Amino acid sequence: MNRIVDKIEKYKHAIIATIGVYVVLFMYLQMDTYTQLYPIVPFHEGAYVEEPEVEVKPENIEVPADFEQGEVKNMARDVNDDRKKSNQDYYQNKSAKEIEDDIQRDIEATKASTGGEEKRKAILEEMAKRKENQSKNTNEAKVTKTQGGNTAFKGNVMVDWSLTGRDPFQKNNWWVRNPGYTCGYGSSGRVTVKIKVNKNGTVTDAVYDPSRTSGANGCMIEQAENYAKKSRFDFSSNAPASQEGVIVYTFVSQ
Repeated sequence: MNRIVDKIEKYKHAIIATIGVYVVLFMYLQMDTYTQLYPIVPFHEGAYVEEPEVEVKPENIEVPADFEQGEVKNMARDVNDDRKKSNQDYYQNKSAKEIEDDIQRDIEATKASTGGEEKRKAILEEMAKRKENQSKNTNEAKVTKTQGGNTAFKGNVMVDWSLTGRDPFQKNNWWVRNPGYTCGYGSSGRVTVKIKVNKNGTVTDAVYDPSRTSGANGCMIEQAENYAKKSRFDFSSNAPASQEGVIVYTFVSQ
């Protein structure tokens, strides 16, 4: 065994040189074998199918079943508003008389539920402040037409909302905020947002409802939820700690 090891050690350089010659010879023969270029076609080439451009016509666009054709007004509307409806003579908010009647109903409901004269006085003072604030904020709120009237708009609006027994802050629908033009070109559709409102009128939660949303992209959904959270409603001592409602936003492409 030692003699074999000794011979290997003695001729190791010759062995290495021989192996090197064989490797170089092998490489040369391999390089000489492939004298032409053989291009390798990518496996996915030819799998792509180019779709032809399709013209989208108005009759091919799917819209909500309850969506009426025509102009969409940049205003908010309470779906529970029981005023007469008109396309010509309309007001975004209720008249001063209707607001006063609503306040009186709130007072009577509070009086019946609490039975306390002190509580009734506090509510009276709160309602008086609401009326005063509403008058002061006419220009700030930028409401449609005059501050209020006996007729509501009949056609399509950009914001429809429902919160049973509650009014927007200061009885002004401008406080149900409208993101309708914020998503730019090509953004037309409808987003329904489920909201939760506390006694103070703050929107504590707003999540869009996919089952009642159509034609909406990510921007429209995000903006609808954001603007729903910015909305504000009146204080109500009779409301539950967390009252559920809904706001439906119609987006219009610019």
